[in-house]
Amino acid sequence: MKNLVFIFIFIISSITIVNAQLFECGEVLIDERDGKEYTTVQIGEQCWMSQNLNVGTKINQNGNNNQTDNSVIEKYCYNNNELECDEYGGLYQWNEMMQYETDESSQGICPDGWHLPSDVEWMQMEMSLGMSEEDVLETGFERGTNEGIQLQLGGESGFDALFGGIWYQDAGFVYNEDYPSVSSYGTDFYFTYFWSTTPGDYTDSYFYRNVCSRVDEIPTITRWYVDWNFGYSVRCVADEFRSSYNFQFDGKDYEIVKVLKTWEDAAADAVDHGGYLVEINSVEEQNAVYDAIINGAEIPTDYLTINNGGGIAYVWMGASDKTTEGTWLWDGNDDSEGSNFWIGQGVNGTGDGQAVDEAYYNWGGTSDGTPNEPDNYASNQNAGAIALEGWPLGNPFLGSASEWNDIINTSELYYVIEYDVSSINLEDNFVFEIYPNPATNYVIINSQNIKDINSISMTSITGSKTYQVDNNNVNSFEIDMSYLPAGIYLISLYDINNKLIGSEKIVKK
Repeated sequence: MKNLVFIFIFIISSITIVNAQLFECGEVLIDERDGKEYTTVQIGEQCWMSQNLNVGTKINQNGNNNQTDNSVIEKYCYNNNELECDEYGGLYQWNEMMQYETDESSQGICPDGWHLPSDVEWMQMEMSLGMSEEDVLETGFERGTNEGIQLQLGGESGFDALFGGIWYQDAGFVYNEDYPSVSSYGTDFYFTYFWSTTPGDYTDSYFYRNVCSRVDEIPTITRWYVDWNFGYSVRCVADEFRSSYNFQFDGKDYEIVKVLKTWEDAAADAVDHGGYLVEINSVEEQNAVYDAIINGAEIPTDYLTINNGGGIAYVWMGASDKTTEGTWLWDGNDDSEGSNFWIGQGVNGTGDGQAVDEAYYNWGGTSDGTPNEPDNYASNQNAGAIALEGWPLGNPFLGSASEWNDIINTSELYYVIEYDVSSINLEDNFVFEIYPNPATNYVIINSQNIKDINSISMTSITGSKTYQVDNNNVNSFEIDMSYLPAGIYLISLYDINNKLIGSEKIVKK
């Protein structure tokens, strides 16, 4: 794979949106409305906020005043103390949370790109924690086994539920772990309650979930419904997100991205993140990549069906013959250049295929001694992919699991990115600092090896922009970030050969 090519300008004056990027679950979510930050976690196939939402203006609760539809997001803070909101998030009545809409997939008071969870979405999360389908449909607290423990701070899920309590009209503020318990269960019972968007079994009631501090007695997740005017906590779920699994092989970093993209879009995403679709040059690398797909990323072998590939599932790699039919290149950054490793077709096609300069290949049929692929079936299969089962499904005479097939490049698959160097490790003897972090107006790059820096790339979660700084043999550079929107940025440093020599994530406040 050749070095990545970047287009540089000297001064950034505005952001040009190059390729919109999905939120990467596990990163910090910054709410652009008020700058508040929220940690996130992937649970099953969903991305959840792992902190309670705390947006809006505090109104004091005097015992009977409800939050109102007045174009201002209103919240209660436990005991009317703003510090409680800072720690546990706001408490919201159902109508206020929904912003006076009734759609079960409503954004409500969540940030852009996020929405409020429905009862079914809570069920999906609970089943990913191990709750049975039978139990998940039950109401009450005797459902499942230890899923409530998994949701609590330090639990295996990463959801990190805190016992911030609730407000309701008959008792006021109750169940917060910082205050003496007044629970009917006895002493030392504290709870956290979360709304869903789904109506309950009587008018103006809605389903919720709660977990209890007394895991010896209630280790599960309660599912029930209650009147709209209770003040409960809120968690949001991402509309879409980028999910990935990272691993290393032979000194390089790899990332398996579990987002469905065409081959071209997958290559563009790889470049945006400083890599390229994987180039496989040995049986050892092939085995490492396939093992990571199946056992690391745990991608189901039937996660989708590609009819033009024999009715099975695949994962994209960087091979392509889209530029010249039959000339297969490792072109994982999609610029029509790269090393030519294969010419022609397997025996299921014209039968004239052969490796170039004894390059490694693993086309379908290779394990049986005769490559059947690529075959350019229907004259439009221009991208290479790794098969997760033998094909065709039910009669796998063309290829086996882990072997390669050529399929239509507009098919949407998961994909594997390869990085020339680790995104978190630096070249030997190269030491640098990027500060402050978080940054408000400027960020400074400081290094005793400044002469080794030829260019700087900065990529945001909403687009990317690359630029070059002249080498004046100084020991630091100052980058103006004052005009940039709040968010997470990856600043990467490249040498004269455009090789990545170091990178760091910066939070812009």
